[in-house]
Amino acid sequence: MKNHNHDLVHQLSEIADSLWRFDQYTETAKGCGHCTALWEKLKAAYAGFEKEVAAEVKRHIDENRFD
Repeated sequence: MKNHNHDLVHQLSEIADSLWRFDQYTETAKGCGHCTALWEKLKAAYAGFEKEVAAEVKRHIDENRFD
């Protein structure tokens, strides 16, 4: 696999892991509205990043450049 494709897959994995962690952090932050809001804000932003990176992976696959 070419480095740039590996990088995309790796980053997608990192984002997915962060999204899972934000749920855990939000749960442990109960009682602190500021922290809860922060984790929810980050989760929303990362969900957008996840869509962008996944779309780029799909584009590479569709263009037969995912090697």
